[in-house]
Amino acid sequence: MICGNCGRPRGEAARSCTCVPGWVWRDPVVMAAVRERDAQRVIQFLRRRVKPLSQEALARMCGVAQSTVARAETGTGLSDRRKAVEALRGLGAPLGAPPPAAPAAQVGLAVHAPSDSELFTESAREAARRAEILWETDLARRVPDSWLGERAEQLSTPLLRWLVAPPALIETEPDAQLNVTEDDVHAISRACDLFETLDHEFGGGHARTAAVQYLSSEVAPLLRGRFTSRVGRELLSASARFAAKTGAMAYDAGLHALGRRYFLQSLNLAHLGSNRLLGAKALALLSHQANFLGDFRSAVDLARTAKTGTGAQATPAVQAMLAAMEARGLASLGEERACTRALTEMEDAVARIDTEHEPAWMGYFDASEMADEFAHCFHDLGRGPQAVAHAQKSVELAPASFRRSRTFAGLICAGGHLMGPAQDLEAACAVGQQAIAGASRLRSARVHSYIVHFQGKLEPFARTRPVREFREFLADSP
Repeated sequence: MICGNCGRPRGEAARSCTCVPGWVWRDPVVMAAVRERDAQRVIQFLRRRVKPLSQEALARMCGVAQSTVARAETGTGLSDRRKAVEALRGLGAPLGAPPPAAPAAQVGLAVHAPSDSELFTESAREAARRAEILWETDLARRVPDSWLGERAEQLSTPLLRWLVAPPALIETEPDAQLNVTEDDVHAISRACDLFETLDHEFGGGHARTAAVQYLSSEVAPLLRGRFTSRVGRELLSASARFAAKTGAMAYDAGLHALGRRYFLQSLNLAHLGSNRLLGAKALALLSHQANFLGDFRSAVDLARTAKTGTGAQATPAVQAMLAAMEARGLASLGEERACTRALTEMEDAVARIDTEHEPAWMGYFDASEMADEFAHCFHDLGRGPQAVAHAQKSVELAPASFRRSRTFAGLICAGGHLMGPAQDLEAACAVGQQAIAGASRLRSARVHSYIVHFQGKLEPFARTRPVREFREFLADSP
């Protein structure tokens, strides 16, 4: 196929097209977007990560007007599936076969899979039923085609309902036989703690299916059980936290449609449990995912929605988390002044943290986490020395068991060494190699994405000794 921009053939021929580097199609974010036929997300990635691809060049490759590419960058162009496929083909995407449709009716629990707008209900009984549909759909590996390609900006209905809905009335099944106690709720929390430990150390792909099985076999019967209002709210809150953790594992494993569903489920369960802080956690995760997928404005909006929804109830640690998510999105947008303001808000909130008065699940937001947030923001703003300094601090302070976090910070540090006039290629490759060596056998699509991004930054230096040695190291890595 001939490239519409440079006019050269794609493939292995001499002087073949290099407008879109080959590493792009190996990136997990791009791979997921291509599977979902989401040309908008691919264009946003190319504009952000591949220099100097202009809107005009992309328009020539996609066979569309430059204004269509401009709209695609904001999420309002190329929404027609046929045109999206044509644009992806023009970019040289490895399309392969389209993802098969798999209606939830095949699972045997529902006639259809609920849309995002249907995932928020004010009935605990209905929320339990819908939760079970999601868990069984996930276990059956039959994710409906309708879930693919959904984007964060489509979540306005459940977010609005979370903001304005009154406290829920706790209800139980009238003929429920199982009596739910505080011990049952404590068991869910302890199991979630264990999966969180596994997630940090081995990645979201390691025990995700086991987490879903726990929800289906242990939590679902409890949600259908008999409980008092107080125990019911504790049960719904514990279930919301577990759903958020399962969603985070799906997101880390590159299963973005599933991750978003779990985060919405967590938001709904947290509301039914009258737990605004856990609802804010679900929105923070949605913001984090939106930023990772290139939907930066939605990432900012989601963080700000959580701040509005929690108000005076937010503890300092929760305030710090939400300010960090807002800062991440603003850094990705290049809005440095607003990002700096959000980072200052995060830093001030961290200084006021009293662990005795914080939710136990916010214990991860410490000095290491704060340094990591600074590092990511400075990296995305192109401020290499500051990114390196904060990333190094994050690695020094992070527990050894937080292998994934240490890997992220290490690769951000490596990328920071390549920024600015004082590029240090030797240091970048050495730090990158050290970070990847520590990530051995981490089952994390996000880690793989960071590695691919770092490799892309090394492309201009491909013939230098440090980069050749780095590539040899990667080739020998498990």
